[in-house]
Amino acid sequence: MPGKLLIIDSIATNRIVLKVRLSTAFYEVSQAATAKEARNSIAKVVPDIILLNEQMQDLDVLRFCKELRKNPDTAHIPIVLLTSACDRKKKLAALKAGVNDVLVRPLDDLVLLARLRSLLRATENVAESDLRTHTSEMLGLAEDQAQFQKPALITITGADLAIGVRWRTLLGPLLPFRVKSLPLHEALSDIANQNVPDVFVIAIDRDQPELSLRLVAEIRARAATRNSGILGVLSKNDRGVLVDALDLGAHEVVTDGFDPEEIALRISGLVQRKRFSDQLRAHVNDGWQAALTDPLTGLFNRRYALPHLTRLAKQASQAGQPFAVMIADLDHFKQVNDCYGHAAGDAVLAETARRMRDHLRAVDMVARIGGEEFLIALPDVSVAQADRSATRLCAAMRETPIAIKTQNLVVPITMSIGITMGGDGAPIDLLLQEADKALYGAKSHGRDQTYFHPEHA
Repeated sequence: MPGKLLIIDSIATNRIVLKVRLSTAFYEVSQAATAKEARNSIAKVVPDIILLNEQMQDLDVLRFCKELRKNPDTAHIPIVLLTSACDRKKKLAALKAGVNDVLVRPLDDLVLLARLRSLLRATENVAESDLRTHTSEMLGLAEDQAQFQKPALITITGADLAIGVRWRTLLGPLLPFRVKSLPLHEALSDIANQNVPDVFVIAIDRDQPELSLRLVAEIRARAATRNSGILGVLSKNDRGVLVDALDLGAHEVVTDGFDPEEIALRISGLVQRKRFSDQLRAHVNDGWQAALTDPLTGLFNRRYALPHLTRLAKQASQAGQPFAVMIADLDHFKQVNDCYGHAAGDAVLAETARRMRDHLRAVDMVARIGGEEFLIALPDVSVAQADRSATRLCAAMRETPIAIKTQNLVVPITMSIGITMGGDGAPIDLLLQEADKALYGAKSHGRDQTYFHPEHA
């Protein structure tokens, strides 16, 4: 997994040796001897991870860490502090200054590389979301929104429930979060009740680590918990379990037992990192949703529908599978607006969209492409299946008039649908023309029906 690393160390020999070791793992390594050189290097190329020696010539190392954390451009770059010796006081001071982890020399290459892989995965996720956010902002699609944030939820779990209860009691006064403890076998089932933790704290049994490691893998594999923080706690250092936990997806692993203050600092850091990542994703999702969906109906719009249709056609051609393209239009919709007003017309369109979603498969695409005109794409269907789906949509509109509650009205509405079949490599423009001709055929044959073009389809 390639990445950009910055080594900051006043001792040239340390920098060179470490660079050689990391370069063999295909990392792109830069070096700096002082804080000034490091600032200049970061200004040119922002690193994915900073490896920082415990002493600097021109600035106190922890002061430099705090400086990085206060700068928006460097606030979320992981920092690994390298030290010749580390006691509890030094580690806590480093964590409070914003350091992600402290590694003691001589460095174990296996552990170092596993730690870098873990940090790099988290950094890449944030960087991707950040890039998409900036793209959305440039396109005018993302707006800052003040959102109420619920207190973070921390779940402590392990094979021994008594340990989880004790840890929860010790952490309670140190954290402004909700903390709960669960036995290992209940940690994932609890998620089904919408109790998705921001951070899992997992007590890893050194003698039987398999269940805990399996939980780490399950957390990472599931969509609901994929972005949750994972903090593993080992009572004694075990190199193999440490590396396995990090490679399976743990963000951090403590190897010298449970220290409430240290664990609280690490949990706070993971919560902060997750919230930042969540905010970036939310901004992206809000921006793209605004750009690609119709605000009245919630359906996709033309901007989304046409590229989607192009991708569908390419996949269908490669797989040799037919697909259907439909254009649906509400019959005499202008009369609704003229007789009852545009508010009634909007209500009809919104209800039409709901019924269409209800009567189509999850894999089908429906988009509003005009005032009362809709584009529908059905992958991997035969002519008969496409006809049945279209007939079902027409019936859904015909059989139940639409109630306009605000005006105490019931408006009968019918729909005409034109259908054509793709999958033979025909260009999208041609398919849309054929579907439009089919829609004209449905209209000219009396409306409230489906029609194919070409007719032999």
